[in-house]
Amino acid sequence: MTSTNKLIVGNKLRMKKYPFFIIGLLLCSVMGSAQYRNTTDEQKKEIVNKILQTSGNVNTMQCDFTQVKELSFVGDKVTSEGKMFYKKTNKIRWEYVKPYRYAFSTDGKNVRMTSGDKTTIMPDNQRKLFVAVCNIMLSSVGGTGLVDSPDFDTAFFMGSDDYKVIFTPKKKEVKNLFSSIQLYAGKADNRIRSVELVEKSGDKTTITLKNIQLNTSINDAIFSQ
Repeated sequence: MTSTNKLIVGNKLRMKKYPFFIIGLLLCSVMGSAQYRNTTDEQKKEIVNKILQTSGNVNTMQCDFTQVKELSFVGDKVTSEGKMFYKKTNKIRWEYVKPYRYAFSTDGKNVRMTSGDKTTIMPDNQRKLFVAVCNIMLSSVGGTGLVDSPDFDTAFFMGSDDYKVIFTPKKKEVKNLFSSIQLYAGKADNRIRSVELVEKSGDKTTITLKNIQLNTSINDAIFSQ
């Protein structure tokens, strides 16, 4: 028997010996790729309507969040923790508490950055990027901008337990930094659960919300500090 024939026979024997292993790999591959499926126009409309209906009852929201940044060039992860505050009139505060304390906030007009005891109003060239990302958060909580956004193209996908909305930037200043921003909302309550920011560099930041409290009292002053 030639070496080539031996190799063929050996491969056949291995295939016979591990058929379930090979089938399992194929199934895992198919299941992984089918985790989210494209939505029809009717399903997209239904998802948007559900989120809008749910968000109509939300005047304020506050929660804790965990942020994990995956650095592609070193294969490392950086984890931060903080709190998010939202008020329906386009007000949002993004406050980090670990490992360092600092915050970004907007009262609907100005964007402020706070570090220690110092608060400064961000210049327009930095403000645009923060506002663009904030608009994604506001869209997910308030339901606005999910379709016909001037800043992003949107694509909707359906999973077993949640919906995924992929925002692709249209504007240069955001497009140069992010290739996409992906939002995940639970099917059970149509509320945001996590956001992924995929950067041009290959880095990825995943923000997961937890301990969500709705319609509690939030002092307006927190958005201008």
